[in-house]
Amino acid sequence: MLLDNSDEYQYWRDEKLANIPTRLNDCIVEIQNPFKLSNAEKNKIIDLCQRGDFALFQIQPVDQYDKAIISINAQFGLINFDQHLFVKTGGLAHITQSDKKNQSEFIPYTDKNLGWHTDGYYNAIDARIRAFSLFCVNPATQGGVNEWIDPQMIYLLLREDNPDVAKALTHSQAMSIPEHKVDGVVRREKSTGPIFFVDELSESLYMRYTQRKKNIDFLDSTEIKQAVEHLDALLSTKTDYHFQHLMQSGQGLLCNNILHRRNSFTDDSNNPRLLLRGRYFNRIK
Repeated sequence: MLLDNSDEYQYWRDEKLANIPTRLNDCIVEIQNPFKLSNAEKNKIIDLCQRGDFALFQIQPVDQYDKAIISINAQFGLINFDQHLFVKTGGLAHITQSDKKNQSEFIPYTDKNLGWHTDGYYNAIDARIRAFSLFCVNPATQGGVNEWIDPQMIYLLLREDNPDVAKALTHSQAMSIPEHKVDGVVRREKSTGPIFFVDELSESLYMRYTQRKKNIDFLDSTEIKQAVEHLDALLSTKTDYHFQHLMQSGQGLLCNNILHRRNSFTDDSNNPRLLLRGRYFNRIK
């Protein structure tokens, strides 16, 4: 596999660099009918997700955005969704500020900065998130910019710079997330695993990571500590492979669980920020 085989890695590296998109405008697809994508629309989104693990799309206003996004996702095989705590219609969570006690403990449901992470980094292997969608119904009054980067490119850049750093982040016990309890009941078991790995089901290079420091345990070793610091330093830079975009109403993102973050925002209580997010167990196809 490419993590251990230098020849396979070099071939994969060359293919990746030859095809990775670097211009945001090249990654936007106008969808005319969310309930029946044209072959051209579908093929472009699939191609973008194969080359850079994401595609942006734009739809015209509709009466029920939930149904439109569920339909778009289903046309790419995204049906088997993650049934986590706050999922609503058809596997979509409504990402908006919340004053509910349990929900407001989670950063996505606040107006705070949300650090770099992959979705479901705390999930068990049999509930691994391989794709997600994010759609803007209503943006914030100010802020709320999304940033993202293909995690495969992060691995490539790390390995090119320092192979030992990339190797350390493939350790089978690199990162652990303690179990999650609510009122004494375990809602999620402890999750331990590597940061970079080849996913058995899809045979693709994946990443599980979060910059969140609370309730995250990294393996107690100098190599892992230094590797994580190196990773965070790379994420804080701006490369040709970093993307930044403030999604407006009607814009969405389809991706194979890219590494992403969001900055803080100011909301209008009468017209609050609302995004629809779906998490899925398979890649976009």
